[in-house]
Amino acid sequence: MKITILTPEFYNYGALLIGGILKDAGYVVDVQKGFEKEVNADIVILSLHSTIHLIKYKLEIEKIKGFKIVGGPVSRVPELIFKYLPVDVVVIGEGEVSTLDLVDKLGKDLDTSELEEVKGIAFKNGVKIVKTKRVPISSMNHSLPLIPDDISSENIRGANVYIETHRGCPGNCGFCQVPCFFGREVRSRPVDEIVSEVKEFLKKGASRIAVSGGTGSLYGCKKFNKVSENSFVELLKEISNLTGPKNLTIPDIRVDMINDEILEAVRKYTNGWIFFGVESGSERILRKMRKGITLDEIRDAVDNAKSHGIKIAGSFIVGYPTETEDDFEATVEFADELMLDDYFVSIAEPIPGTALADEVSKIPLNENLLFLKGEEYKRYDLSITEERCLNLMLESYIFRRIPSPMTDELFKALVDETRSQGNHIRTVIKMITGNPV
Repeated sequence: MKITILTPEFYNYGALLIGGILKDAGYVVDVQKGFEKEVNADIVILSLHSTIHLIKYKLEIEKIKGFKIVGGPVSRVPELIFKYLPVDVVVIGEGEVSTLDLVDKLGKDLDTSELEEVKGIAFKNGVKIVKTKRVPISSMNHSLPLIPDDISSENIRGANVYIETHRGCPGNCGFCQVPCFFGREVRSRPVDEIVSEVKEFLKKGASRIAVSGGTGSLYGCKKFNKVSENSFVELLKEISNLTGPKNLTIPDIRVDMINDEILEAVRKYTNGWIFFGVESGSERILRKMRKGITLDEIRDAVDNAKSHGIKIAGSFIVGYPTETEDDFEATVEFADELMLDDYFVSIAEPIPGTALADEVSKIPLNENLLFLKGEEYKRYDLSITEERCLNLMLESYIFRRIPSPMTDELFKALVDETRSQGNHIRTVIKMITGNPV
């Protein structure tokens, strides 16, 4: 029995991990990226990381022959998957145990009569969707990922691969899927296993490594404000010894999860960048997001990182439910005050299974600012939310530590990026609210 694990746009770490588990169990398995090459397998496991994939790749998935299983971040709401895709089974949440049990159960004849015995999956029985019992929390000790030969050509925000260091987050951010998917207890992998995995990726040709798992500095600790700096610092040091500092990045750290020792380790063992989730300059919206941080904590973290000579990027979210023009202006002013090295601006995306998705699904489209036309950029046909997104992007090039000139080419690129985000998230909102897409 041949198994293909397919990732639409880039090699998801989770897909590579499932591949390694199945291979170690004796199955013939390969990992494929994109739909250009014909899929020829008995079982096809689709690793989908975005809600939009359910319609973006619907035609390609329909053409695939074989028993089709869907896993990945989209699996939190299997009803949505079955609504849009002709697949056989959805693996809900962490898939290490469920996927192997499912493949073992299917056997050579792909018999689906005993699927209810497999924990952590959903399948259709006629028109009814059956969800089996949940799988206990997965162990963080697992097989090496199945690494593709062309991993060196991968570019995910500048890295060839994001190595998973831990799972779970004790936070409560309404827009984040990490606690929903992995739980709120932090489970960290042993340093030696992570190092062994990095070595395998390097042998396969990867050079640029990012450590992931949500908030990077949660590694080795259990809750916020209890940073286990020794574990995190040791981890960075060990990986950096293999990759070199310039090729190691730390994508995300909360502003309340740093201290001097961690910042010094970031400066010494990585490419010297830190990425803070600022999100908003409005205290009210931060509370609405359930972010659990204050503007003063953000200011202190930024000042502290600057004092260590670290470059700082910040993420900002616009269009969160109930955001007013005053809230948005407060965000612009705060972003200006911080004077970061780089800014990432995004429209609030309601990922199914999150509190944000639940709230957005209850807002009529004719009251959602992403569906209401703006007045400032009429010639570009942008919504109110899109105009805010574009404005913050434009302003960010002025008040960063090294300002960049605004050219016609850059302005067009930012308008295109804004439109792309707006179209994407409008589609997601229609999907989760049951409106035609």
